[in-house]
Amino acid sequence: MQEIIKVNDIIEINYACRGYCKLPYRNHPNGCPNFGKHNECPPKVKLFKDVFNTNKDLYFIIEEFNLKEHIEKMKQKHPHWSIFQLKNLLYWQGGVRHRLYMKVLKFIADKGDTNGMMIYTLLPEAMGVIVINTALKVGIPIEKTPTNKIFKIALVGYRIDNNNNTKGISKQKSMLEY
Repeated sequence: MQEIIKVNDIIEINYACRGYCKLPYRNHPNGCPNFGKHNECPPKVKLFKDVFNTNKDLYFIIEEFNLKEHIEKMKQKHPHWSIFQLKNLLYWQGGVRHRLYMKVLKFIADKGDTNGMMIYTLLPEAMGVIVINTALKVGIPIEKTPTNKIFKIALVGYRIDNNNNTKGISKQKSMLEY
């Protein structure tokens, strides 16, 4: 599978999806504990339309993680753990995020963005991008409730000209200064 896919003509936007973060899930009756606390999370992060220039290229950068294989390895180490413990994202998400972040930085560097116009988000859903639907349109076999593979997806594009207010969106220059 491709790790970089141009999504200009197929990206699906619906700002109501930002509310998904507040939906309850296991051990989180009020939804994601990061909602409203981090600049890259809703409602603080800007909307897609206010930041990304849709007249220029937009890309999905994809990091694939084999959840099924991870569960099997964890089962061998911890045979008495429940499926929830075996799948727990605390044991794998940090590494997947880091690999995705590194792919994004390499992609931007390879594009030769010397004027800092390229931006990215590791959380496109927070900006109103329906990642699952867009991923399915380009052939990524994403599962709504993953059992086999997980696809962590970033969105990379160009900021709207003269838009200096990109709170919650990572600009190449600021990320490389760390």
